[in-house]
Amino acid sequence: MAVRTDADTGSTTSETPLPDGVAERTARLGVGLAAAVLVLLALRLPVWEARLSAPQYPGGLRITAYGDRVVGDLREINELNHYVGMEAFDPSDVPETRLWPLAIAAALGGVALGSLLGRHLFGRLVRLGLWFVPLGALADVQFRLYQYGHSVDPEAPIRLEPFTPLVVGPTKVLNFTTWAYPGGAVWCLAGAAALVTCGPGVVRRTRGWLGSRGGAEG
Repeated sequence: MAVRTDADTGSTTSETPLPDGVAERTARLGVGLAAAVLVLLALRLPVWEARLSAPQYPGGLRITAYGDRVVGDLREINELNHYVGMEAFDPSDVPETRLWPLAIAAALGGVALGSLLGRHLFGRLVRLGLWFVPLGALADVQFRLYQYGHSVDPEAPIRLEPFTPLVVGPTKVLNFTTWAYPGGAVWCLAGAAALVTCGPGVVRRTRGWLGSRGGAEG
């Protein structure tokens, strides 16, 4: 129990802190709710974005991959792909887009379990698994980029050696430079995983530090 003295009136009041178990469960609930909001935001945000620049395209070309669709300057990019012998990109050829709602549902389930199970072994495994959602999304994009970069037609009007476009960072091919970076969905999912993994511990340590400081002042 902490005792606080009012500087103006000289009266004292006592404060009874929450029991450790209740405080930890409350912290996990709050962190879990915040993480769930981030996961739901990821459902509507892009997973990956890229901007292609070249002298003949002063405004650049953009492509944005959401979990369930791909949008952007696809027609112009496919025209370029034709000249260098790469396959035309067709979003319907990417079956993973149909799995995105399931991935979000799994992430929400992971947030709930990871928050409820606390420091149990299974809870720790679930929290570890949450990191595979954003990392797996980027890994899948990188796999698809590898496929497209290595499906080059040697009889194309412009000969191009097979290459691997980077999922993050710059890729230069001929006079084209592509800058790629993770979209908001990946950052939200990573933030949710970080909250569920580290949030309760940070709250617990902060509460302990404040309690020890209050005891020292008392």
